[in-house]
Amino acid sequence: MEVDLSPKLCKKVYGGDGGSYYAWSPAELAMLKEGNIGAAKLALEKNGFALPRYSDSAKVAYVLQGNGVAGIVLPEKEEKVVALKKGDAIALPFGVVTWWYNKEDTELVVLFMGDTSTAHKTGEFTDFFLTGSNGIFTGFSSEFVSRAWNVDDKNVKTLVGNQSAKGIVKLDGSFKMPEPKKENREGLCVQL
Repeated sequence: MEVDLSPKLCKKVYGGDGGSYYAWSPAELAMLKEGNIGAAKLALEKNGFALPRYSDSAKVAYVLQGNGVAGIVLPEKEEKVVALKKGDAIALPFGVVTWWYNKEDTELVVLFMGDTSTAHKTGEFTDFFLTGSNGIFTGFSSEFVSRAWNVDDKNVKTLVGNQSAKGIVKLDGSFKMPEPKKENREGLCVQL
């Protein structure tokens, strides 16, 4: 079978003031589907925050431009907050929860590539958001979420209902994010 290997541009999937998420389509780039490979790009502006999510695929994140911070929660582990810089590579196994933040003036650009052989759609990543207008908790009753989180109904409605953004938001410059720890890079990030 002949596969078209000519380069194609990625298409914007979602975004706003804080940045954008782009993906390459296996329908337009057959080598992704044939190779069971997903490819996407996250571009965050200053104070851009990519909301917590997990993916249906294992992947590698390559920092192409800028500096930033990522929160990474491996299954059954404590969150690790890591500083990111151009040239970093991070292996993200299936089931990991991540968030991404750019506090710098230069745009933070991260390329994701990974195995989609067991994904919902071959050649594509499907992300499941924990928060935001498309977060997984918006599909449950406030009573169910109240019991799951052990908080009162009023707070559940505030936490779930006030999330209007989809995927990426722009935070106020004074918002305090968790600080990265140097030791969190060990075994997680590799400088290429």
